[in-house]
Amino acid sequence: MTETVCYRHPDRPAGVRCQRCDRPICPECMKSASVGFQCPNCFNEGVKSTPRTRTSLGGVARGNPQVVTITLLAMNILVFIAVRTGSDRILNDLVLVPALVDSEPWRLLTSAFTHVQIFHIFANLFMLYQVGPPLEQMLGRLRFVILYLLSALGGGVAVWLLSAPGSATLGASGAVLGLVGALLVIGRAHGMDVTWILGYVAVTAVISFLFSGISWQGHLGGFVTGAAVAWIFLQDVKRRRNKARS
Repeated sequence: MTETVCYRHPDRPAGVRCQRCDRPICPECMKSASVGFQCPNCFNEGVKSTPRTRTSLGGVARGNPQVVTITLLAMNILVFIAVRTGSDRILNDLVLVPALVDSEPWRLLTSAFTHVQIFHIFANLFMLYQVGPPLEQMLGRLRFVILYLLSALGGGVAVWLLSAPGSATLGASGAVLGLVGALLVIGRAHGMDVTWILGYVAVTAVISFLFSGISWQGHLGGFVTGAAVAWIFLQDVKRRRNKARS
């Protein structure tokens, strides 16, 4: 009597057959499905054919709604450590100086991941941790990344256009305020209580304009950009829903 072997591993005996293609498979190739076991090929085809679950704002729903937020937190902390422990050149190459943007445009974005003072990074990352996960859950990972990076870039562009050419600006404030602006727009659209957001924006605006050394340009640019990106996302969701109904 000939022993049945796995169709993917001819040197191994097959324990069961795939529920979809009925081919023999070994224990290593057995993928648990809703009913019985499937071979890797059939299992992967089934995963691809399964409709993706969408978030409330059109993104793809994922298991962990904090992956991008934690990654951004880690990136800021790693850059902070590098700036504090490395040579002065690291800081000089990352900080945003409007006069240098034409030849070194990366500063528009790298400055948003750069901090020097502990209180500065703590304040920014604390707010990122507060508003990041709920936005990431509503938007999905890709849209959340787009929102964060465009907010950071919007803040950088505002500094470039509105600040003194020789001034130096750094910090994630513009990106974080972009998230706050997005949450405000989304919250208003969904009928949520946005009182605390308005209060935070008001306090931040007062601090930005009253105290020297704080970039109101970056704050304003990030906030406006984040709010605009959120509005675009909302319009896209409406378009998709109207298309589905028609």
